[in-house]
Amino acid sequence: MAPVEVGAGQPELLAWAQARGWRPTRAAPVHGTRGWVWWPRYRSEVQAWAAGAGHAAKVLILSGDELLLDAGEWAAALGDSDWGRVTFAQSSGWPAALDPVRGLAGRAAGDWAAHPQLQAALAPLLPDVEQDNYAQLARTPLVTPPVQALLGVDGAALATLADGGWLWPAPGGWRVPALLRRLLVPALDVTLSAQVAAALSSAGHVGEALDALREAQLWEAYLDLLAQESRVGTGADALREALHPVPPHWREQPAGLYLAGLLARASRDPERAGALYTRALPGLSSATRPLALNARGVVRALQGQPDSALEDFAEAAQTGGLIGGEAEHNRATLLIQLGRHAEAEVALAHAVAAFRGAGDLRREVRSLETLGNLQFGRGLLQEAQGPYIQVLHLLAQAPPQDTALTHINLAETYALLGETAQARAELQRAQVDILAADDLSGWATRIHALLFLQAGQPTEARRLLEGIGEANPTLHAEAALLLARACRELGDVEAAGRALNAARSLGLRAALEEALQGMAPLDEVVEASRREDARLELATALLYRAAPTDLTAALDLIHTHGYRPLLDSPAAHHLLGVLRDDADRALLPLRLQVLGPLRLSHAGRTWGAGDLPARKSAALLVALALSGRSLPREQLAERFWPDAKNPLASLQTAIYHLRSTFGVNLVSSARGRLTLAFAVHSDLRELQVALKTRDPERLAELLGRAGVPAVLTDLAAELGEEAEYASRLIHDALQVHAEVQPPQSLARRDALRALISADPLHLEARAQLADWHMHQGDPESAQQERWRLESLQAELEPLTREGGET
Repeated sequence: MAPVEVGAGQPELLAWAQARGWRPTRAAPVHGTRGWVWWPRYRSEVQAWAAGAGHAAKVLILSGDELLLDAGEWAAALGDSDWGRVTFAQSSGWPAALDPVRGLAGRAAGDWAAHPQLQAALAPLLPDVEQDNYAQLARTPLVTPPVQALLGVDGAALATLADGGWLWPAPGGWRVPALLRRLLVPALDVTLSAQVAAALSSAGHVGEALDALREAQLWEAYLDLLAQESRVGTGADALREALHPVPPHWREQPAGLYLAGLLARASRDPERAGALYTRALPGLSSATRPLALNARGVVRALQGQPDSALEDFAEAAQTGGLIGGEAEHNRATLLIQLGRHAEAEVALAHAVAAFRGAGDLRREVRSLETLGNLQFGRGLLQEAQGPYIQVLHLLAQAPPQDTALTHINLAETYALLGETAQARAELQRAQVDILAADDLSGWATRIHALLFLQAGQPTEARRLLEGIGEANPTLHAEAALLLARACRELGDVEAAGRALNAARSLGLRAALEEALQGMAPLDEVVEASRREDARLELATALLYRAAPTDLTAALDLIHTHGYRPLLDSPAAHHLLGVLRDDADRALLPLRLQVLGPLRLSHAGRTWGAGDLPARKSAALLVALALSGRSLPREQLAERFWPDAKNPLASLQTAIYHLRSTFGVNLVSSARGRLTLAFAVHSDLRELQVALKTRDPERLAELLGRAGVPAVLTDLAAELGEEAEYASRLIHDALQVHAEVQPPQSLARRDALRALISADPLHLEARAQLADWHMHQGDPESAQQERWRLESLQAELEPLTREGGET
């Protein structure tokens, strides 16, 4: 189906079809027939025909825009020449103009679109109805409802012209082909053109508004609107093209000078740009002046004039809206470079508010990301989460690649706050495994490595970090800095030094790692951290320098900003000497692992059963930790030293040994009862919670650590009750873990096997495992499990019968 729009090359299309044996028709084709090309006279014909065609009709329906010639096709028809380029720019590749333009080649000059030969060729395309209204509509590059009313054309006339194809559909309205407009309106009414341009601009059709002003040669208004809409990012070529038709006189006016400054800046000549902005500013309109101030501020910042740049940004920001938001954002960027972070935060908050008020989501997200990054860099990790979460909320409907980096940034804040579960959840939400960007994958891998380091697994962290490539210099430096830490913790001095050299570009953080490697004094790092307001780096340096005043300051920073991972660092034990109250002690809980090998961790140090002063001292500590309450001194003394001449004295000796080992009074005594002076985090308690909530992931993690439940074997004689309770808890957890797995999954099979390994007499688990194999189409394995089940049932039957009789 050929388009209805006039001049869309329909005769050529019909000739092409006829040469291939298709039947051209101007009447509506009969439904069910094939091999035709229809050139409808009216859009309403198409609608009526389509209403009766149903869904069975298979028709290629062409629009006028689909038959426009592109620049290459136009040049191929006319030859690659200035004539071809000029005529294409003004005709937009309108097929009806091609033959007349070809005929004018070599003869037409100046205003070729007004040549009588061209006008005579196009005159037959004019409508035979509503000619006066069509001439009115030709006064605008785009017919929108407000412009239609302004031109005095009623809806019936517009509908008639659109139905006949004399108006082409366009985004937001209709348009008359440009060359027909020149034919109908050789001279424009400048007052009406200004009103048309204002109506188009207010509706967001800025390009068409500029066209209307240019056609009417309203250069002052044209330049002012162009200045308001243009930026350096518009590009030098686009700016040159927009300025090309402007007469020299107008180029020397304020708006023209400002645009020339943009062009100079886009051409990488900031000095010339700054001079042009300064010349333009006194005469610019109130709408354009803030743009020029903001632009000059950028140039001054690049030229090392921060005070003058800040003044420009501040004045531009008073405008509000998008211009004010851009000025605030630029001001914040410069303040960050100057180390004036608190002021930068305020400016970014103003920028976010301005963009939000203007409805510019993209810029609002940009400023929020910058605010989050600034707060992160200052060590305000809890505060940085707010902007990142706002970004994710604003981009809730965006594709995953648009939010992945924000999720990764948020994951890092959680990791540095010791909130491991939340960090892993954000990495999962980033979905980097389904994204193609290698950089995103590398950034996510770096956070995984950080989590390994914080979990005391530097070998795993090193393996991940050494797999990150060097394509992205920033990522490579960040990964190298973590690798330096991993190698330092592993005692590989040479590898730590090599990695540090690759991270030198990171400034203060690299200097901190150098000091922690013993290659530079911490004093310089402390002073630099204070200057740069880098609180996490300051807390770390103070903790490792470990002077009494340093430790108090570090403790306050940890309290205020939540730097819990520092409390697991090797230097954390220094804090034991400056603890002041229960709030301080709450920062340093005793961590007890009884699932698997016994481990006790406190203030960055870890002990196994063999590291403690005596078995009974260790048993006393574990018993108090697992009880979760205070216990009578006499009861504990009699339990662990029943044969001693003075059980209470033996108890007191054990407490003394624990103090010597841990460097602090772990056990406190009051009113004849003993309790732990620090909170206890026990994996046995975590297993209780996971069992109660039936959390499959946490159960799998904790049970994987326990393996076949042989709990507290190092202290089995002293802690038989605790070991028995832990074994029962593990058994129940294994059973629940099996129950919560998907019925036909491999995880279900493995969970059943673990349960059977722990309890070989669990007949129900064996029956379920046999059913699992049968559902998997493995009758042989299912039969083997049933034989084992039947054998156990046969062995247990006499015992069951005897038990029943008893």
